[in-house]
Amino acid sequence: MSTILRPVDQRSTRVVADPSDSFCLPAWAYTDENLFARERQEIFYKSWIYAGSVHGLVKPGDYLTAQLFNESVIIMRGRDGELHGFYNVCQHRAHQLLSGRGHVSAIVCPYHSWSYDTEGGLRAAPGCEHLKNFAKSEVRLKSIRVEVFARHFVFFNLDPDAATLRSQAGDLEERLQTNIPGFAELQPVSAANDAAFMGNIAANWKVVIDNFLECNHCATAHPAFCDLLDMGEYRTSAHGMWSSQEGTLKSTDNDAYALPDTVANKNARFYWLWPGITFNLLPGDPAVLLVLQWLPNGIGGTSTSSQYFGPAGTECDAPRMQYLNSVLGPEDTALCESVQRGLSSRGYTDGRIVYEANGAQQTEIGVHAFHRRVVKTLGL
Repeated sequence: MSTILRPVDQRSTRVVADPSDSFCLPAWAYTDENLFARERQEIFYKSWIYAGSVHGLVKPGDYLTAQLFNESVIIMRGRDGELHGFYNVCQHRAHQLLSGRGHVSAIVCPYHSWSYDTEGGLRAAPGCEHLKNFAKSEVRLKSIRVEVFARHFVFFNLDPDAATLRSQAGDLEERLQTNIPGFAELQPVSAANDAAFMGNIAANWKVVIDNFLECNHCATAHPAFCDLLDMGEYRTSAHGMWSSQEGTLKSTDNDAYALPDTVANKNARFYWLWPGITFNLLPGDPAVLLVLQWLPNGIGGTSTSSQYFGPAGTECDAPRMQYLNSVLGPEDTALCESVQRGLSSRGYTDGRIVYEANGAQQTEIGVHAFHRRVVKTLGL
């Protein structure tokens, strides 16, 4: 029996270093509950996760909260001027402390009124004044790692020993600053129906990332996208823990959304950062950056969160939003959900990576790099 036809089981994959000779992850990697439990521990609890924009964290006491599975975290500007991250749990009886984002002068637990300062130290513990062997100075909220990436984006990591995000993906930071128009001046902006893009997807999180990382499916599944961009010049490349897809406008008069002939931003830029954050720019003025994060909400489900950045005081135009929310998003959601159903079929084991050395439209080099990182991280 040839190597290509050798069946793969739950103890092995055929993901190899050479993309021209590699298979994809096998079906069980998307459906096995034990593997998903390992992913939570070895990938998500040890990776940098996007929390939100730094722009609302200006004054001491400004905060935001974020969720990763059952873990809630607080990121707050301290009186020392630094950003601090904590698990969102009181050290008295484990009540959650804050929600959403906002401003407080102190973190006060709504259960028994224990209060903490902006750096996480205990300020007051009512009724504990005469307890034996109790010192307020020894009680603190448990801290987490926090980092501002590429000027605008706040990330957190639950692994105290993780390398900094900048040391792992500093070249992506440089690419964003170079290739996103007006990047330094970006601010969070509103967009019509900005919560509508994809939403909850009935597919494993890796299916969603796989779909994002290649445009091999675009000619078949996204005809308007291919009418918008010059697919002959579309290029995909992989760079360690991130990958890029970059193209340029083909025609201002296309099936996706009409643009004036005077449009300044004619570029499309799509960047993925391990494990599930993406930075996305479509042609149009003003240049608006869509930040999407995909996180699993179960082995067969993925949640989408989105945030838009652009010039201060602007809004993403309605035609682009209509295309994203009513055409491109539903197309990709349907693809991912169909793949997830197919992965449960006895008729599928694994498939080949399609590889084009020059990064042309059909290449799946981004998918291959992602699968290699999954295999290495989980020891498959």
